[in-house]
Amino acid sequence: MKYHLSTKQKSNNGKLIFYAALALLIFVVLVSIFLRPPKFTECSKELDASCVCPAEEKFIGRRNIIFVDATDEIVKGKIEDVYRLIRETAFSEVGLLQWLKNDRRVDKTAIYILADKKPVDMTPVATYCSFPPDVTWLLTDLSAKKEEKIKKTAVEDIKNAINKIENEKSSTKSYIVEGLAVATSNSSHWTAGSKLILASDLYENSPSCGFFETESIPKYSSVKQECKRWVEILGENLTRVSENSINKQSSVSICQFLSKKQTEGLVSFWRELFQSQLGYDVKITCDPNQIQDRHNFLNK
Repeated sequence: MKYHLSTKQKSNNGKLIFYAALALLIFVVLVSIFLRPPKFTECSKELDASCVCPAEEKFIGRRNIIFVDATDEIVKGKIEDVYRLIRETAFSEVGLLQWLKNDRRVDKTAIYILADKKPVDMTPVATYCSFPPDVTWLLTDLSAKKEEKIKKTAVEDIKNAINKIENEKSSTKSYIVEGLAVATSNSSHWTAGSKLILASDLYENSPSCGFFETESIPKYSSVKQECKRWVEILGENLTRVSENSINKQSSVSICQFLSKKQTEGLVSFWRELFQSQLGYDVKITCDPNQIQDRHNFLNK
């Protein structure tokens, strides 16, 4: 009798161990599937930051724009600010839980440079996708060496973008309002509910909106109708949020390049312009942490 009970008990224990192991295996498989980042873009050339952009557009959430005004020479100290803005905005780290809450979507950031080209001819000089959380890299097809190389190459890419900014030709025209309207009209690089960062001395110089360096700064309410049409396009692009957007409020931040000639009413013009379209104020800062805090505050 004792032998019979012992054999039965061993049999039950064996079944329990088997089912526990099976449950654990199923759990691991499900977690692996759940945490695995979306398939990356195929890279035919040497590894770079574009290799971690999702192959499917649905896995791109916010599409941010950093718009750099290089129509006048940018002082070295501000070039360093722009570098930090690009690096920390484009590759900001997202926690695992937030990433899952966002349906595994990442941010895409486009860098525009305003120089001697007309706004209609502008295209981004670079685009970057933020990386998925570190723990999820273990579930990708990329090795640790490749991951490290991609991250290092991304930093070099940013430096190359900065070199392009430094080497741009200056221009007597500065189509800031028009350039922002055109850039945010491109749905491949902008979606409402994202971050728009303007890095500029804020001197608009165009036939539509005025020549701020040689004339007095107008109040936004008194600008030409042609200028207001550009502003309305920009405003619609900033506020037309789709149902599946991660965030519902666009944040606009201005990293101001100080000029030798500081004109009264310059910052007020831009505040008034954006407030007329958004219904709330912009953030004047070059600090990417403050920019992110502002975006979080608007979308809490």
